[in-house]
Amino acid sequence: MHKKLPLLLTGSLAGVAILISSLSAADAPAAPASTSTPAPAPAAASASAAPAAPAASSAPAMAPSAPAVKADMSKVPAASDKKDLTFDKDIAPIFKASCVGCHGGARPRSGLDLSTKDTALKGGRGKSDIVAGHGDQSNVLLFAADAVTKSEMPPLSARTRATNPEPALTKDQLADLRAWIDQGAK
Repeated sequence: MHKKLPLLLTGSLAGVAILISSLSAADAPAAPASTSTPAPAPAAASASAAPAAPAASSAPAMAPSAPAVKADMSKVPAASDKKDLTFDKDIAPIFKASCVGCHGGARPRSGLDLSTKDTALKGGRGKSDIVAGHGDQSNVLLFAADAVTKSEMPPLSARTRATNPEPALTKDQLADLRAWIDQGAK
């Protein structure tokens, strides 16, 4: 029995490898219907076979993807008609009034510092807080518009506290913020 144990373990490992590769294949996106190249047949699993190197992707670089949050876009106003919005003239006063109290200073919450254009565009931990040219994908706008449940900014509790409440952005401020982002966040 002890002599067969290494063979059993090797067989079990090969079975696990096959199971993992079949699960990975099931999660992979399906090939487009217009492709004429047939899919390669799966290689036979072998305990001594080296893992195959991942194939290089030939897909073109994509535009920024939609945010990882589920947003109710009906709460996000359309961009304002204002042109040539700038951070210093139009957006900084909005952020200063409602955001910089938490998202500024030496230790900004979530690593997001909205006190300057450079730090705002750098983003926080999410790195998709402001996606230039894509207001609908910018978490700063989505959170400020209350489009993401339980991620409203300023937080609902901060808006209603008895001392020093932080005001929510108005529809006009949100429209200007969206226009600034859509225009390239200049």
